[in-house]
Amino acid sequence: MSDACWTKRTYLTLTNDLGPGLQLSLHCKSGNVDLGQQYLAPGGSWSFDFCSSYWGITLYFCNMVWNGGNKWFDIYTGARDSFICGQCGWSIRPTGPCRNHHGKVDCFPWNNSTSVHKWLK
Repeated sequence: MSDACWTKRTYLTLTNDLGPGLQLSLHCKSGNVDLGQQYLAPGGSWSFDFCSSYWGITLYFCNMVWNGGNKWFDIYTGARDSFICGQCGWSIRPTGPCRNHHGKVDCFPWNNSTSVHKWLK
């Protein structure tokens, strides 16, 4: 990713809060950027940043796998997050990801597995 950003730079941190002994494997992508496979020990974190679209159409999604789970979630959508997340933390839990922004926590359900983005495959 380039250091130059003509729009707002967004910073996301994902933390494995699945519980004791559960390693999280995650793979995040956008339409044109593949961030690769990441492995997080319990309590471990991984961060990435990007330049969000001026038109608010930026999308990053992640496939998350752990013993007993294989889920995916739109970790950043311009429509939902552009005015909230200049810097956001995500707590990855078995029930779904929870976004923490300046102490305000919002939890979301996992995406429907039948509507996986075409480029996830």
